[in-house]
Amino acid sequence: MKIIDCFIFYNELDLLTYRLNLLNDIVDYFVIVEATRTFVGKEKPLFFNENKHLFEIFNSKIIHIIVDDFPYKYSNININKDDVWKNEYFQRNAISRGINSIKDLSQNDVIIISDSDEIPDPRTLYEIKRGNIVVSNNTLEMDLYYYNLNTRFERKWPLCKIISYEKYNELNINCNDIRIGNNWSKILNGGWHLSYFGDKFFIQNKIQNFSHQELNNSNYTDLEKIQSRINNSNDAFDRNDMIIDKLKIEDNTYLPVDYNIFLNKYYS
Repeated sequence: MKIIDCFIFYNELDLLTYRLNLLNDIVDYFVIVEATRTFVGKEKPLFFNENKHLFEIFNSKIIHIIVDDFPYKYSNININKDDVWKNEYFQRNAISRGINSIKDLSQNDVIIISDSDEIPDPRTLYEIKRGNIVVSNNTLEMDLYYYNLNTRFERKWPLCKIISYEKYNELNINCNDIRIGNNWSKILNGGWHLSYFGDKFFIQNKIQNFSHQELNNSNYTDLEKIQSRINNSNDAFDRNDMIIDKLKIEDNTYLPVDYNIFLNKYYS
């Protein structure tokens, strides 16, 4: 059985370093899908391309897909008509370009469809590879963090999917539809969604360029307010239904593997 780890990538270099090191021994291919524009259609650097010298030891496993054909480009983009979301879906669906380039896939191989900050638990992947967990089309249920490992939400994260190559062909749906698939059986301890893991400038840039443009306003992009939310473990968007547990590391029984090596600047 081969495991193909597929994800879209923007600029999350710390988490990419973590992910590649963490999963290298269990994953057979990494499909990294990077666009020349942000979801709002603005030109951006190819951050992986510019830093690929940092990841040379993984070269034999990396399939790097560059997306240069977004349907909506700045300034000919209508935020009110979901053009931004259509760009995101387009980039995610380009994962199939990487999958289709792999010529030796078998029916029992498994494919992970995710974003770069959704980190699968390698221990769970080993159980899958050993046959102790059978994959058809499943959700890798993840713990959800903002900013650092001290800020964890009570709710779980359901959007990282894992699917057998057989089921991938049978369903014959695009990668974004796989991501939003409902009522897929959950695989517990699926990993960690490490969202907004960066400084205030990183977070500001993300909000200014992500698909939820209804949130791109000064209340959420002001640097002082962002820093205050980080310092106080508050939700990035002041949502009352997003309940946060402020955790001490020593009280957390399900921490990301090797967090003390690769994520040591993201906890206190």
